[in-house]
Amino acid sequence: MPKLAFIGSGRMAGAMVQGLLRSGACAPADIAVIGGDDSTAADLSKATGVRVASAPADLLAGADAVVLACKPQQFAGLDPAYAKLAQGKLVLSILAGTRLATIGAFFASARNVARAMPNTPGAVGQGISARCSASPLAAADAKIVDSILSGLGTVIELPESMFDAVTAVSGSGPGFFFEYVAAYEEAAVALGFTPEQAKLLVRQTFSGSLALLAATGETPVNLRIQVTSPGGTTKAGLDAMEAGKFREIVAAALIAAKKRGEELGKK
Repeated sequence: MPKLAFIGSGRMAGAMVQGLLRSGACAPADIAVIGGDDSTAADLSKATGVRVASAPADLLAGADAVVLACKPQQFAGLDPAYAKLAQGKLVLSILAGTRLATIGAFFASARNVARAMPNTPGAVGQGISARCSASPLAAADAKIVDSILSGLGTVIELPESMFDAVTAVSGSGPGFFFEYVAAYEEAAVALGFTPEQAKLLVRQTFSGSLALLAATGETPVNLRIQVTSPGGTTKAGLDAMEAGKFREIVAAALIAAKKRGEELGKK
């Protein structure tokens, strides 16, 4: 089993640790974490049994791979000792908007540097993570990276040139989805339902629709056609969505998110 060192102990790091333990890819003794001034590292250790390191040397001692899971704004102030201690090790970063070149410049002596873009549903094992690397991953390193990410859900390999688009589609996607759910529930309340009734109706409708989409293998368009009778209620609602330029709004949101990712990557 690989020995892993986590720089950062927040929600996503915690989700990865729990996924690794759940899958059996690692035992608690194989994982060390270090956090900031808060209690997240201690809380993670209490929940999972992983070791809390006291300093960079303690964290990376004997580690096969380093997972960079701190906040992106903390990277600029990262202790330079990590760079030297990571010599010959694999580094995996989940820092949003931080390019491989930037990570590689800091961890210049690492054997390889990989980057991943997970999303928040990974906290319940239902996320998707895109990954890329500075140079092709050796088979053993690919296995390590995928074992770390697979605990969050599905893993897809993409070139880094697509990462701003990935950030828009799957990284920001949960936020867009939650906004739609909130708007739908609000509209349901306006129709006369109580908030609890609206919550039940809307969330089960959405989760059931996604389950139907997955189970049938049909396209969303075909399933929409199946439920849309000419002159019926669904058609009336879809006409209102078209009049409001619903698809153009969705496209604009993705374009704006991708553009912002490009801007952040240049800083």
